[in-house]
Amino acid sequence: MAEQDPKTTIMNGIIAHLGVITKDDGVTPANVLHIWAGGPEALKYLFFNTTTDYDVIVTYDSPRSRSIRKIQDIPIHYLMSYEITVTTTDKPMTGVLLCTSSRMQYKVTYALRAAVAAFAQSGVGATPAYTLSITSDVSTYKRVGGIYVYETVHTLEYETDYA
Repeated sequence: MAEQDPKTTIMNGIIAHLGVITKDDGVTPANVLHIWAGGPEALKYLFFNTTTDYDVIVTYDSPRSRSIRKIQDIPIHYLMSYEITVTTTDKPMTGVLLCTSSRMQYKVTYALRAAVAAFAQSGVGATPAYTLSITSDVSTYKRVGGIYVYETVHTLEYETDYA
């Protein structure tokens, strides 16, 4: 039996290894929220609320999986694709951008790549044994409800022989 599900393993690994993301000034830490996809949260509330005021929202979606067997003698492996969406918005403060979406996307993308590399393979004797890699990054930009939203969907592939 697995100690924890892969989605939780990925989320916990990224939170532990992401490091500090800074705002445009390069000094002030950005507020980063890690949540499961499909929650009831409203973007405008999360980005522009006086109590929470997040700069980056990272959502973790449920997997799509498929089994593979490249050669008959090799056991079946299961490839699961997890989408992690990084959402940012421009945050103006008295006419000056305090937090620029495109800069935040760039910072988070490179921090995410380093974080995944830090725990890309399970430890010795872990159940299940896994290998993790980022297979694609797709960025979009749109205007939603009066705010400009930048999103990058990072697809992570989690491979294991655990059924």
